[in-house]
Amino acid sequence: MDSKIILTVAVPSYNRPATLEKLIKQFQCEDQTKFKLLISDDASPDNPTEMIRKYQREIPNLIYHRNEKNLGFSGNVCQLYDMTETPFIWFLCDDDTIIPGCINLVVDSLIKYDPTVAVYNHTWINPYGIKKMAGVETDRIYNSESEIKDYGVLMRMTFLSSLVLKRILSSDEIKKTDYLSNVFVQLSLALLLLSERFRYAEISAHILHRNVGYKYGEFFKFYIVDTLRAIFGVKHKLNNKKFMNWTIKEIPTAFLLYLSQKLGLFKYSGITTKRTIKEIIQYYGIYSIAIFSFVPIYYLTPAFILKLIYKLQLYSLHGK
Repeated sequence: MDSKIILTVAVPSYNRPATLEKLIKQFQCEDQTKFKLLISDDASPDNPTEMIRKYQREIPNLIYHRNEKNLGFSGNVCQLYDMTETPFIWFLCDDDTIIPGCINLVVDSLIKYDPTVAVYNHTWINPYGIKKMAGVETDRIYNSESEIKDYGVLMRMTFLSSLVLKRILSSDEIKKTDYLSNVFVQLSLALLLLSERFRYAEISAHILHRNVGYKYGEFFKFYIVDTLRAIFGVKHKLNNKKFMNWTIKEIPTAFLLYLSQKLGLFKYSGITTKRTIKEIIQYYGIYSIAIFSFVPIYYLTPAFILKLIYKLQLYSLHGK
């Protein structure tokens, strides 16, 4: 591997050959001397091997690995981290869209700031059809946890595709935890890295467009519990109380998201397990009462009222 290259773009992929191929084509237009593209296919039934081999003949820095058995999302993410040989790794979901020139923007900022963890700006289309930007207007560098008052800044690490990590540790500590059932394994990993060397960067460079999904797993596990599992599941040096305070403040947002299922904007599936119920009580204490009220309020709220409110908001934004 070229020792001058400092960045690996690591793509965990599963059964989405069309969006994966689209992503590979986008990287053909980037500066091939500045990055490695590492794809790990998690034993997809729709095997993309032949498609990827075709592009390997055209993209010399494309590295392809196919798991013999399915590791699950978190297992695949950890494997990509361990396989990476460059100083930095940018995780990228196989259904997102990069912005032309993103590689130069990422590499230049890594050289300039040498962060342990960096998050970058991205756009997405919200449920009202408006393109939004997530991130900061100017670069922000934090050299101490005490410089961060609102841990919402750190919770930006939950979005995998905007995250770049410096490889200063292995994933061994992660593998001692129940990480395979958690979709936010990158959050655990980032917290361990920051505990070793705190240098956190919010970079204003716009590097990708997030193609928001609308179908997810079980709501209370995915949205209410998994982030806290990722935070409390590893022995890091950051303030768990501040993480908890931020999460409690987000309960009203979680409630609105849960209600939005009646509009068909999002769809969560699966049955809430006893473990998830137990952990909601454990983590949220008295606030768990508000969380458990989501379900009866959802069923008691007429769908036509929510749809009327939504249509009025659309009308106010877009006109007739």
